[in-house]
Amino acid sequence: MVAYVRGEGERDYKTILQELAASELRTLPEYRITERGPDHEKEFTATVYLAGEALGTGTGRSKKEAEQQAAHEAFRRLSERSQEG
Repeated sequence: MVAYVRGEGERDYKTILQELAASELRTLPEYRITERGPDHEKEFTATVYLAGEALGTGTGRSKKEAEQQAAHEAFRRLSERSQEG
């Protein structure tokens, strides 16, 4: 699987998931974001869907952080599936 690495060894799972989905599944991830809390203390929740299936959810203080966590979970699940089958 393709691995994009940013500084300090942190992986950009959003990019990894997008590349994987485009090349192997012929689709792109869709992120749905919800937010809660006051403006100065927002918490975002992102759920990533591939072909209509929810594959990962993440939370964070920014949309970007929540999307990265969701993409990481989705990537993990897809990796597990590919090892099983």
